[in-house]
Amino acid sequence: LEKISGLFGKFAEGAREAGKDPDVLPKVLQVHLSWAPTDEQAMANALHEWPNGGMKFPKGDIRSPWDFEQMAKLVRPEDFAGRMVVSADPDVHRAEIQKYVDLGFDRIYLHNVGRNQREWIDVFGAQVLPKLVR
Repeated sequence: LEKISGLFGKFAEGAREAGKDPDVLPKVLQVHLSWAPTDEQAMANALHEWPNGGMKFPKGDIRSPWDFEQMAKLVRPEDFAGRMVVSADPDVHRAEIQKYVDLGFDRIYLHNVGRNQREWIDVFGAQVLPKLVR
């Protein structure tokens, strides 16, 4: 959050340099997360579908899909800590998303990395999104 919060200052500075009012420009964020009915499934989804969420280095230097695949094999569950929420608990996800709302983002796009999209939409639509406070 500190890193993202610091970006707002740079954002405002850049907007003013471009002759724009930073207070009227939309602040948009995409959040990658892994939700499933169990913590084990959520972690399996993160490891299989989105291992780059656990990679703690720039991915721009990866030269080929094969190189990426080899690096992805090195990602462990603990690598996601502080980088991406991986949990079966809707309230854990809600609390994390609320932090971004509180920072002042106007729009937050959520990306569940698993293939369980229908379940995720149902759960987040009923148990997460309605509890967010602007």
